[in-house]
Amino acid sequence: MSDSFIFGETPFYFLRHGETLENQKGIVQGQTETELTARGRKTAEQAGTRLIDRPLRSIYASPLKRVWRTASIVSAVTGVSPIHPVPGLMERNWGIYEGRPKSERPTSSDHPSVETMEAFSGRVLAAMRSISGPAPLLLVAHSGVFRVLGRHAGLRIDSSTSVSSGHLLLFEPSPDSARAWRISEVSG
Repeated sequence: MSDSFIFGETPFYFLRHGETLENQKGIVQGQTETELTARGRKTAEQAGTRLIDRPLRSIYASPLKRVWRTASIVSAVTGVSPIHPVPGLMERNWGIYEGRPKSERPTSSDHPSVETMEAFSGRVLAAMRSISGPAPLLLVAHSGVFRVLGRHAGLRIDSSTSVSSGHLLLFEPSPDSARAWRISEVSG
C-alpha cells in the first residue's frame, strides 16, 4: 500500500478547530479571523496527546487563524511538521451573516454575499482531492467542512449537524463503495 493519501480510499483524522469566543457566544464566524480561547488551546493540546501513539505523518489545515493555531498546537505536541495550508478547506463564506448571531443565519441563502452550498461543497471536495499525503494524515478544519465531508461519505447530515470544537474523528472509507464511510471518535 502506498503512503500517499487518496481521497475516498485512505482513512484520515479530522479535527475541528478549538473553541473561540464567537463559538461560546453563538456568533457566525465563516471566514472571519478569530482567536482560540484558553479552553480552545487546551482541547487542541488534548487532541495532539490522543494522536501521539498513532502513525500520523502529515497535517493539512485551513489557513484561517483559529484552525492554524489548533494545527500548530497539535504539531508541537506530536512532532509532526510542517503543517500544509489548504485554502479550499476554509469555512463557508457567510457574507453579511458573519459576526451576527447564528439564529439570524438562514440554513440556505441566496444573498449574493453568501457562498452557495454547491460552491462551498465543490471547493472542499476539490481541496480534498488535491491533498497527496503522506498518510496517515490529520485534517484540521471547520464544522462546515465536516458537514460536506460527512455528506460526501454517505451519512445523513443536515445543516444543523455539527461537530464540537476540538473534537477528533477518524474517517474510514468503506471497502464497498456503495456503503457509507465509518466515522468514529478518537478517544484516548
